[in-house]
Amino acid sequence: MRRRHEGKGQHSMENEAKRKNPPKILIVDDISINVGILENIIQTEGYEPLCALSVQEALGIMDETMPDLILSDYSMPGMNGLEFCRLLKSNPRTRKIPFIFITVADSREDKKAAFMAGAVDFIPKPFEPVEVIMRVNNQLNSFRIRQEMEDYNRMMHKMVSEQKKHMDKERQNILLALAGVIEKRNVHGVRDMERIGINCHILAQSLQLVPEYESNITDEFVETIGIAARLHDIGRIVIPDELIAKENLSEESAKEFHMKHTTEGAQILREISSGGIDSHFLDMAIVIAEYHHAKWDGTGYPENIGGNRIPLAARITAIANDFDLLLGRKYSDGEDPVEESVKAINGASGTFYDPGIVNVFNKVLKRLRTR
Repeated sequence: MRRRHEGKGQHSMENEAKRKNPPKILIVDDISINVGILENIIQTEGYEPLCALSVQEALGIMDETMPDLILSDYSMPGMNGLEFCRLLKSNPRTRKIPFIFITVADSREDKKAAFMAGAVDFIPKPFEPVEVIMRVNNQLNSFRIRQEMEDYNRMMHKMVSEQKKHMDKERQNILLALAGVIEKRNVHGVRDMERIGINCHILAQSLQLVPEYESNITDEFVETIGIAARLHDIGRIVIPDELIAKENLSEESAKEFHMKHTTEGAQILREISSGGIDSHFLDMAIVIAEYHHAKWDGTGYPENIGGNRIPLAARITAIANDFDLLLGRKYSDGEDPVEESVKAINGASGTFYDPGIVNVFNKVLKRLRTR
């Protein structure tokens, strides 16, 4: 009993909605008697008929009022119903409107052509009122359900996108908090990872204007590297304090340290990513962590990785990172830390660093953060 009552209630609400805002049915037929018959059937059901004796007249009506469904004759002088259907289905504004043919044509070829053009049904002549209403109702209901599903899918897509953005932001905050810990573990002076990120952002943004790099640097790349670069030393988390604290490491020990913190950093980020997290931010952070000590001439780490084989994000970060390190060194009285640091970067152009990026570094030097 309860289900029957609910069904009646829903049907009543649908009838009320139809009465207040009746669906508009466009009827197109060059024979006025047919138009009159369909108009009467449509009105009796509570729909609003829009009547036209030609396709051109129908198009004029549609410029003013968009119908919810179209009933069109197949054979008409001028533009026929098949051409009318194809025209509407080629237009994004009208392609979703259900299109039903009213015709005496019953050949398999005609029906195939109609359905290929985008029609959803046929109503044969002479008209049977019950059949007309049944087919119209079926298509209107199907159209309404499709619209509701599209609206629902759009809403869900928006919710998922917003949730993903929220989750990405939370992951970034956690990882950046780890980067903050790394800053404080540098016993030779607190490194400013935010400054390194900002300088990477500036360099990447400027490289967008250089033909050699512009195709590889999107706006998303620019925004991402500003954050991802701040995690380049995340591998220091698992490096013993005594190794980090050592000064004047031998060449072999320095290499071992660089190898270890780059591989460990990349592994930490890969383990986070392996949890099913799909994030361009993490992907770039992994690349930077692993390759920011690679050298342009192939002498860095990983070994035998040089030139353009080094990922672009890592090449940019290498310059911003080393520039920051150089700024933090102790210089003799009278030596300008910025000037000396720039000299060192330029002195290693083509050996340690991508010379194209160094050229841009020189051009945007005044924009870079130095403290």
